[in-house]
Amino acid sequence: MPPVPRRTRVVTVLAALATALTAAMPASPALADTRHSGDLHLASNPDWMSRLPDSTSLAALSVPGTHDTMAYDASPVSQTQESPLPEQLDAGVRALDIRTRHYRDAFPIHHGAEYLHANFTDVVVAATDFLRAHPGETVLMRLKQEHTAEENTRSYEETLDSYIEENPQTRDRLREHLWRPDAGYGGRIPTLGEVRGRIVILQDFGSGHAYGPRWNGEWTDIQDDYDLPTLFHVPQKWDAARTHFDRTAAGDSDVLYVNHLSASGGALPSSIAYGALGVEGMNSRALDYLAAGGTQRTGVVMADFPGPDLVEAVIARNPG
Repeated sequence: MPPVPRRTRVVTVLAALATALTAAMPASPALADTRHSGDLHLASNPDWMSRLPDSTSLAALSVPGTHDTMAYDASPVSQTQESPLPEQLDAGVRALDIRTRHYRDAFPIHHGAEYLHANFTDVVVAATDFLRAHPGETVLMRLKQEHTAEENTRSYEETLDSYIEENPQTRDRLREHLWRPDAGYGGRIPTLGEVRGRIVILQDFGSGHAYGPRWNGEWTDIQDDYDLPTLFHVPQKWDAARTHFDRTAAGDSDVLYVNHLSASGGALPSSIAYGALGVEGMNSRALDYLAAGGTQRTGVVMADFPGPDLVEAVIARNPG
């Protein structure tokens, strides 16, 4: 049998790789079962927090959240959401994951090295527009320093303070709608009555000043086993998420539990969320668990591509 020409071998390998990548892609959200759809524009839950008592601690709630909230206009490797921030908020999402690169004394929004065509000002405007229209709600915002800091003349904290106190596009909005802890704040999770109409920062950056509860601090319990070797390790990721759901249900009502359904590494975020190659996705696993009455209190559920059903299933776990 004559040897296969090198060029033919290369084309054959590339064709096989393309086929494998196509197979590994999840079904298009437009064609997928509604339980998997990450399109939130059909969901409308803009005032679900307003029905809850002021005395309710944020830690006692079941809160839908989005991982890498602003990654809806991104490459397939970085994309984690289908809907822009205003649609997420109107659908009922109340926990945001905002990744800010400190670059030239400003906060462009990144997912790793990829710029997401948005800046911190865009996030502030969208969140405060929503809170002005729905003053009974609150927004939890994990604020994390992402990627490399470059070409700055001040610290990350000083740039954040400039958005709060100086930037004409954000200062009035944040003075009105940012929750600022009192002096001597020890990191406890506030009640709804303390923070209605406000953004609560979950502080995932180093600073001697407290802007809100510390991410991974003593008042939070977080599951974020995000490193997935392959798509076929989704069952192990689900075991971690389910275990955390169980711990949340039995846990201290003053502790904010945060459970990530999201993961990355050996597969696209969309494949992990929706499922592919016969592997059930994380979102439908969570829906099955909640539909079976798995827990009453879910804590904060951070998801890639959450659909209306998942958002509403989490909201439904709140009292009343």
